[in-house]
Amino acid sequence: MKPAVPTLALLLAAALPLRAEQPAPATAPAAFESTAAPAAYPQRSGPNEVGWGPQRRQMQAREGLLVSFGLGGGSTFISSQGPGRTGAFDLDFRIGYGFSDRFQLFMDFAVDPGRYPQSADFASWTFTIRGQTVLIGDRAGNGLNLNAGVGVGGVDYTDSYYYGYSSATGLAVAGGISYDARVTPWFSLSPELFVNWHEIPSRPGFENNVASTYGLRLNFLWYLK
Repeated sequence: MKPAVPTLALLLAAALPLRAEQPAPATAPAAFESTAAPAAYPQRSGPNEVGWGPQRRQMQAREGLLVSFGLGGGSTFISSQGPGRTGAFDLDFRIGYGFSDRFQLFMDFAVDPGRYPQSADFASWTFTIRGQTVLIGDRAGNGLNLNAGVGVGGVDYTDSYYYGYSSATGLAVAGGISYDARVTPWFSLSPELFVNWHEIPSRPGFENNVASTYGLRLNFLWYLK
């Protein structure tokens, strides 16, 4: 039995280093953490983070396609009909584009029909290209505006249901001061004080006539985004 004791001791001494080299089993908390850790996903916290595209620019209140229809009345003078003035109905149509709250550009077609008691019915008209800027206003689209432009104009006459004639077309200038009262983000009511003036060319050797109208109209104005 004595020789077997030293032999058993040598075998135990050789087995201990091998057992120490084996990895220790994972503890319960560590195993839980390794399985419960969430996967990393990009956070959509701003336009510069992963998963976000370029944001659309916010358009200003007076920016976009501009369409307007106006009704009103005023006083018209046509020099070929004498020194007096007469009342006239007013119709106005506009289409253009608002580049910003500070500047809009539009085409304007205005017609002012009326009648001189001693002559035929008439319709004075102007077609102008106008620029408009805001004098006093806010970013919601309310404010006082000034517009002015140049173009052409003329007068159509009607003596009866069967006979009418038109004047030659001459230079026209026109303008107005309006106030936009925003009703919805796309629609405004816009009362306007307006003035239209244009030449009426005559035959060679004769002095040109002129026509002018001033008055008040109510515009129904849309900005289509």
